[in-house]
Amino acid sequence: MPNLDSYRTILAGSVVFKAARPTASTWSSRARSRVFLPERAGSGAHRPSRIRLNRLGPGRCLGEYGVIDDQPSSASADALTPAKLCFLSKAEFRRLVERHDRLGRIVYANLLRYLVSRLRSKDKELDIFLLDEK
Repeated sequence: MPNLDSYRTILAGSVVFKAARPTASTWSSRARSRVFLPERAGSGAHRPSRIRLNRLGPGRCLGEYGVIDDQPSSASADALTPAKLCFLSKAEFRRLVERHDRLGRIVYANLLRYLVSRLRSKDKELDIFLLDEK
């Protein structure tokens, strides 16, 4: 399990992570928080407003893509509200799931369910904008 010093309190308005940087898996703990894409994209382009990336609650994760595909973060994220988060490095994550087969199966199954759920909700959001009811 993560060390207790891996838990950090993130203040409202703080950067959780920035785009194009190496990713560490970020697991939400206890507190609820909202994370947004800031007005400025990682490329430097300006968005007209913040875009809600996710609403995190206990046990929800953020920054998991880079842990899975070894790519830098595709987005930046700010904490809109205070949050208590546990940062788990790629190396520590992989060590845990490789050394403990049962834990690895549970973690990957839960992560897959979570990612599929996020994709389904994004599909529904896109349907609102893209489908023409006739």
